[in-house]
Amino acid sequence: MAYSYSFSTAALFPRTASDSLKLVAQAGFQFAELMPQCFAESRESFALEAEKSGLRVASVHYPLAMFSLLYNASPGMAAEARSFGTGLVKLCSALQARVLVVHPHEPAKDPAYRELLEKPIRDNLKALGDECGAAGITLAVENNPKGPGRTAEGLLEYIRSLGAGPAAHPMVDTTEAVEAAQDPAEFIRAVNPWHTHLSDHKGEAKHIPAGQGENDWKAIRSALVDTGYSGVLTLEPLYRFYLDDPVTRLRGDLEFIRSLMEGAA
Repeated sequence: MAYSYSFSTAALFPRTASDSLKLVAQAGFQFAELMPQCFAESRESFALEAEKSGLRVASVHYPLAMFSLLYNASPGMAAEARSFGTGLVKLCSALQARVLVVHPHEPAKDPAYRELLEKPIRDNLKALGDECGAAGITLAVENNPKGPGRTAEGLLEYIRSLGAGPAAHPMVDTTEAVEAAQDPAEFIRAVNPWHTHLSDHKGEAKHIPAGQGENDWKAIRSALVDTGYSGVLTLEPLYRFYLDDPVTRLRGDLEFIRSLMEGAA
């Protein structure tokens, strides 16, 4: 099976998204995941700038900097989140990116206030799922070491409970699985993901470049093959590993994932 390899611009912070995409292309990747770092990079018009890199943006990650919009029960902020989400879906469409990544929200600590504090957030996620569905985009809900997405069963139930429509599907981040004391390969087998974030883990160090930590990458590969994974394989390590000499490091990452998936590792 032919696999497609991608690299997240989140790992090239604090560079601009434009500069990050160019570095990913220079290293030999054909695909990237865009993590906007500001409002300008989140707009539909940014697609014209992204095209200059020569890369195909296969996925867009809801900006971490804007999570306070999405996970906010204030009526005014919820309305802002709807508007922002609409813009992200338009950006995905302009880029021909088929995946928009989000994280599960953290549930209210006091169940007595769940309706008040969580319903607006769930409504926003549902609306985002509906917009993705209308645009032919997958809303990929990432596992998370906190809250309902920490286990495979919890993630699947969370997605079902959102009612975000047929566009919403699970994805697996290997480091987030380890942080939740879950085996990444077994997590993949349990949820049959539509999208992946691949990075390594060692002791307390997390989001290490893949192949430089303690993950069993042959087991992860086997899980991906056995479940028939056909999505883009996206490397998403921590930015501090790429502050110096990023292209050399990116080329090493591409060599690792190719060797792993194409049988040479």
